[in-house]
Amino acid sequence: MGLETVGDLALNTILTKLGPKETAKVSCVSKRFKDLASEESLWSLFCRQDLDLSAPLDHHRNPLPSFKATYKLWREAFHMYPWPLVKRVKSCWDRLRSWLTTNFPEVKATLGKGASEGKIQELEKKLKVKLPLPTRLLYRFHDGQNLPGQKRSSVLPGPLGLIGGYHFYNHWVNVYLLPLHEVIIKTQQLVRHLNLPSTFKYIVVAASSSHIGKFFFLNCSDGQLYVGTQNLPTDAEMMPCVPQALISPVHDLNSDQQQDAMLLWLEEHGRRLHNGNIKLLSEGNIKSISQFPEESPLCSTAVTSGVMVRASAVFVPEASNLQDISRAYVFAYSIRMSLQPEGCIINGMHFDSCQLHMRHWVISANDTVVSNVNAEAVIGKFPLLCPGEKEFVYESCAPLPTSTGSVEGSFTFVPGRLTDPKRKSI
Repeated sequence: MGLETVGDLALNTILTKLGPKETAKVSCVSKRFKDLASEESLWSLFCRQDLDLSAPLDHHRNPLPSFKATYKLWREAFHMYPWPLVKRVKSCWDRLRSWLTTNFPEVKATLGKGASEGKIQELEKKLKVKLPLPTRLLYRFHDGQNLPGQKRSSVLPGPLGLIGGYHFYNHWVNVYLLPLHEVIIKTQQLVRHLNLPSTFKYIVVAASSSHIGKFFFLNCSDGQLYVGTQNLPTDAEMMPCVPQALISPVHDLNSDQQQDAMLLWLEEHGRRLHNGNIKLLSEGNIKSISQFPEESPLCSTAVTSGVMVRASAVFVPEASNLQDISRAYVFAYSIRMSLQPEGCIINGMHFDSCQLHMRHWVISANDTVVSNVNAEAVIGKFPLLCPGEKEFVYESCAPLPTSTGSVEGSFTFVPGRLTDPKRKSI
């Protein structure tokens, strides 16, 4: 029995199993097959399966007349890239845009329109590099961020960085993705300032929008991402951001397994945002993405007598000095305190407030204690906790001689107030 005797519904089912490439070939067989292979429902399915598109849109999110035209345009626009990698990069950006749409539309509005191949080639010519394929594709979808008040000669203002950051004392960091023209400028500036050789194959892809100098460099040769330390301005000291074993060949057009550190970094960032591990921080009218984790296992939580304490930490490379053993690795930590709705409970008795009195910290590098603090208050404050009120949050930092360590200890609270204690401390 020939295919000409098979009904339209059965043929449509067969075409869905064949996929877009074979369906295009089938359309050349006859007029009937051409008509069946042009069904919008069929190409709508292919666009949904391959590109997670529910509407006919190009990669700049502009509307197109049909799903068939959409699929054709996407394949033509990215014909020089492995198709699985195109789908993966699109998925990465979709996840980030989805979170931003719901939680931080102000940052979504800063995402640049995708760069053209010509613009990417201009960067490669000026900086004498060849971008890894995953990073090229990341820029094809969005050309970094265009922040308000952007100036070529200065650092950018505002907490609108897609990566976000942290702050403690007067140290405030908020990291944004550089658009290509800023990549060229910042890279050329740093190459001159650091007196680096002309064969330097690193480019600046992200930086802090505050006065604190935090820079991320992409090694265009092997795809590794580096971040500058405190010694970057004097010795060009950097640290890798991703385990090298996770990075696959980044210039092989015949492989669909490429992944550079830039793509891995943004994918992990998107996962943490969607999982709630990192969240939006609101202070007054200012919002920003906080890098301090807020969910287990990256955030520790303890509840004692109705008092909840949450603690998490982030590595601060730009304050770390690998040449000074005492502060080779600097970590910032965030402590959040609140009182449960039922109040402070001691031996079955409820109190509607409690106030911090003492803190005891034991800071260790591996198994060696480097600091043991037993003192009043935190950052000079004695927070009063009441049910239903916003968490009291404070940040500080600790330098360590090793890349791993721990902070443990306890807080002492007085039920009621320090000036009017209701019972003994807890």
